[in-house]
Amino acid sequence: MIRPPTRFVFCVAFISAIALGGCTTVPQEQSAADLRGDSLNDAERFLVRAEHLRDNKDGAMVYRLRAAEIAWAALAAHVASVKTITALPLDEQRAVRLLNEATAGVAPLLVAGGNSPGEQIYSFAGYSYRLTPAPGDSRGEHKVSDFDSVIPAGKVPHKLCREWHTEDGVGAPLAPRWHMPKDEPHKRFAPLRGYSEPATAVLQLGPKAKAQDARTVRVAYLDPSEISRIRIGQTEYPLAADFTAPIVDRYRGINETSLALGGLLNSTAKDARLGMTGPYDPRRIPVLLVHGLNSHPLMWRDVINDLRADPELRGKYQFWVYYYPTGWPPAYSALRLREELAAVDKVYGRQHGMVLIGHSMGGLISRMQVISPARAIWNAQLGANADELYKTLPSTHLSKRAMLFSANPEIGREIYICVPHRGSKMADMSLVGWFTKFIRMPANIMGAVADVPGAITERRQLSSVNRLSPNNPLYPAIDHIPIQVPYHSIIGDRGRGDTPNSSDGVVQYWSSHLDGARSELIVPGPHGSYALPQTIAELKRILKLHLAKGAEARPKSGLPILAGR
Repeated sequence: MIRPPTRFVFCVAFISAIALGGCTTVPQEQSAADLRGDSLNDAERFLVRAEHLRDNKDGAMVYRLRAAEIAWAALAAHVASVKTITALPLDEQRAVRLLNEATAGVAPLLVAGGNSPGEQIYSFAGYSYRLTPAPGDSRGEHKVSDFDSVIPAGKVPHKLCREWHTEDGVGAPLAPRWHMPKDEPHKRFAPLRGYSEPATAVLQLGPKAKAQDARTVRVAYLDPSEISRIRIGQTEYPLAADFTAPIVDRYRGINETSLALGGLLNSTAKDARLGMTGPYDPRRIPVLLVHGLNSHPLMWRDVINDLRADPELRGKYQFWVYYYPTGWPPAYSALRLREELAAVDKVYGRQHGMVLIGHSMGGLISRMQVISPARAIWNAQLGANADELYKTLPSTHLSKRAMLFSANPEIGREIYICVPHRGSKMADMSLVGWFTKFIRMPANIMGAVADVPGAITERRQLSSVNRLSPNNPLYPAIDHIPIQVPYHSIIGDRGRGDTPNSSDGVVQYWSSHLDGARSELIVPGPHGSYALPQTIAELKRILKLHLAKGAEARPKSGLPILAGR
């Protein structure tokens, strides 16, 4: 009889053991003995085993939660407050990693499409756990019903954003799919792809259960912008966070070129709207970002990503964006922004100390929120016909609403990035003039100018591109109207160092410079310098200054007690 080689038999046995290890039909008695291990090596093995038990939900959850128990106990035994995870002994760093991996596997289970699923019982091999969401009653703690679903931040591909902002600590950072408001007043300000605010899940282990009883494990969903430290037992640990993953998860896959060109050429397709990147928070100061010509709000992703991750700004500001079709005349886009801000007031109440950041034409739109021109713009635009038209046109006429307005007292500061305060010579180029033939104007604008002199009624003369000409009477008019809030300028020179004879490639220094600016920073970049590191640093400086000057900020939240006995 021919016998198989000994080595071959051993290999077959080894492979069979591995295969059985991934099978869900291994007797629970064997698993019960296996689960009695209590070392970090055992915890590591339990997490691997949980992945193999994907078809056995109870078994997988028990293995994960058993691993969490072991790691939790190791961290609770640490007696001194922990400033950084890297300062821990290697075994305790490993315990943090294992606890976080277990939490990442548990956290999605309680999120059920904006509902509160209540407790879930998982039992396997003599071990039972009662999994329940934390109530989320304190500031910085989310209710599980705030989310439709969550995915671990580690599953989001590293793309789209220039920097990836994380904090090392305890907890599983998440990319939540937020449950969006359904009522029309609040839905109006919700971004079409949902909020992009971060969350971190942490486990709260209750007292060890008696025989045959289930140990209670709560999952808390925390806002890392508000809470930076948690307790395990009596020991404080930093909270883990990922501020970038939610932005990438929400906005990857958008065709930015199509979005920008669509807003420029077909300005009839979409209306303007103000969008909030997270749920409205009355304790945070709004920072409203206004994009420029042939652009869209997603251009601000690196700015928002970098600003909200800054420890000194975190939790003190909320970020809003204003979308408008960029083919519109700037005065009309400014009117629509005033209307959007008025709508915010009706739903959420008056704002205080709001900061507007405008890039390029967005800076002009922002500037027209903080001036009171009386009839200066009206007279400049309508010339000899101004008085007669003022008498004959009703107050509700679009021309009057666009050119006769007052400064918004809720705005406390403005920042202008590469803004053509006096226009851009590029608007007068023949090729640009030809391009404007393809820009479509909305019917309400075309209808409103029927009563206005023919000099400005041609479609291409009404477009944003044409209105950026230095010959537009708008610019001399607003040049003499005081800006009623502190303001700052950030201006590109393409790295040539030739200011005041410089240009960012689109706007020359003589157009972007304002004598009354509280500060002016020249950055070595082109017209699209809004996301340069030097620009980001200056934005951070100004926003910190805004806080220091007495702008209202939310109070600090307390430190949640996340440990049981």
